[in-house]
Amino acid sequence: MRTTAKSRTGLGLFSRREAALLAGVPLKAVDKAIEERIVKARRSKPAGTLLDADDVMTLAVIGRAGVPLRSQAKRKIRRWLQEAQPYGSGKRSELQLSDVVVIRLDPGFRDAFKQLSSYREGRERYIESNPEIRQGEPVISGTRIPVRAVAERVKGGEAIDDLIEDYPKVPRKAFEAALIYAQAHPRRGRPARPWRDA
Repeated sequence: MRTTAKSRTGLGLFSRREAALLAGVPLKAVDKAIEERIVKARRSKPAGTLLDADDVMTLAVIGRAGVPLRSQAKRKIRRWLQEAQPYGSGKRSELQLSDVVVIRLDPGFRDAFKQLSSYREGRERYIESNPEIRQGEPVISGTRIPVRAVAERVKGGEAIDDLIEDYPKVPRKAFEAALIYAQAHPRRGRPARPWRDA
């Protein structure tokens, strides 16, 4: 599961589903941005289509704009984010798209960048897939805890604090990364049929 490719920001690359989750936009919006060449997709045989951190932040800004934007304006936003990286500073930053339309990032937008950075770090450090452990199912590194089991427990109403209580040696960041990873990488194939196991 470890992604070694790095983006211009040094934050690694993200799958389409990871980008959609972290940017807070539908997967269709990610696919449309790739199709319109708003963001630059990288292709990798084992990993599929990947986007860098600037692309994810571009999707987040466009998604939060609240108004439809032309492709030209979206590309301008991407260039601005790529060159100025305004989400990395604590300052308020603006991009004037026209005489009446201004994109303004307040310091709170930095939280989205921090989440992106934190997830990438957690994914690289705590998520692994090894054919010798649970037949290659993604797990928290150094354990046999499947990431999808973490997501199922949280979906069932448990909090990350409950998981930490059950597994005190596993850091919070590992559970947080596992939760996002499981959402971004849903199980493929036929759904489980628990009645057949009974």
